[in-house]
Amino acid sequence: MEPRVAYERDDNGTMDVDRTDPPENFYAIGCDDLGRTRRKRAVESLRRATQRIECETDERRRTDERNARALFEQNARRLVLERSEAAHRRPVVRCSSSTVGDTVATCIWDGTCRLRDRNNLQGKTTFAAHEVRCADVRIHPSYCAGVDGPCAATGSSDGTAKRWDNRGGNLATYKGHADRVARIAFHPYGDHLATTSFDRTRRLWDVETAAELLLQEGLSRAVYALAFQCDVSWSVSGRLDAVGWVWDLRTGRHIHTLTGHIKPILAVDVAEDGYTVATAGEDHTCRLWDLRQRRCIYTLPAHSSLISAACFETKQGETLLTASFDGTSRLWSTSTYTRLNTLETHNGEVATGAVAAEAALVVSAGFDKSLKRWCADREGEWPNALRCPVLAWVARRGNRTQRF
Repeated sequence: MEPRVAYERDDNGTMDVDRTDPPENFYAIGCDDLGRTRRKRAVESLRRATQRIECETDERRRTDERNARALFEQNARRLVLERSEAAHRRPVVRCSSSTVGDTVATCIWDGTCRLRDRNNLQGKTTFAAHEVRCADVRIHPSYCAGVDGPCAATGSSDGTAKRWDNRGGNLATYKGHADRVARIAFHPYGDHLATTSFDRTRRLWDVETAAELLLQEGLSRAVYALAFQCDVSWSVSGRLDAVGWVWDLRTGRHIHTLTGHIKPILAVDVAEDGYTVATAGEDHTCRLWDLRQRRCIYTLPAHSSLISAACFETKQGETLLTASFDGTSRLWSTSTYTRLNTLETHNGEVATGAVAAEAALVVSAGFDKSLKRWCADREGEWPNALRCPVLAWVARRGNRTQRF
């Protein structure tokens, strides 16, 4: 790059070249740890992608893909309300379900976080995570109930994120944002934490040392939603200017832009197939993107109000869950784009939700301060809450178990 030359006028008004400024770098130079992390991710992503493709190939040989898809859709259609608990004294803003074990974490407006048993929704540990409003909570990818150690992370309106153990002890605090934190996400390996904020930045932190590895700034609007790809090769973020960005984690480069929403993007997720992305927001729609084709493959007219959460089921991504301020959560087929079920028992806005593998279990929470568990009602197998003869008779008679 040619150096920028500064011209000065002398006393006679003529141009004179007296000074040459040093060349300017039009990028932020990262730390050495960031370089090592990116090289490590480049190797790991290839290995992980190879394993995923081999597993998918083996799965296709052993099972009929149409039968597997039919199982997911059948589970989604048979979801019934099994249990409802008054979760907190204030509205529940986010919940997160563990990938290993049976733990659900919830956070609310007053800064409190609670760990619960996913089977009965009973609280196990409650702690004051922040002095002001909690914005998000995420369970560590490797956390297993009953094992002491790192458990979850929270983000708050005070501009910080914190990491906690299963007893409510604070393990680390991540400081740096100049405005409130919007969303947080653990890297699939659990060794890094990503945060987005209303200060128009996204940051990547070392989980153990709490060191800031990456500061991505210069964005036009606040960064809100964030999700990692399962092969750890890229991530996607959603901004309040209705644009989604895809970032290569191995090089740090912006590789694709998701345009089409007309209002802010509030939720993003990446399916387990490694290339399907869901984005949703204030325009009441959820868009599905195929990053192999680099285009939107379908737009779901999902709700009549803003969509607060969107997530794929955690096994193959055959089912998508959306939660909305219209008071409902809905499940969709990602292959036929049809609505499979509508869950509508919250008395108010639904703020968050999570769907387990094979769409056989859904957890939802909302501004009515409740946490609800939905299970697939297989023939001859009634959920725990409906094993009482009276409740089971009423449910069969009315065929409207969701009303309970």
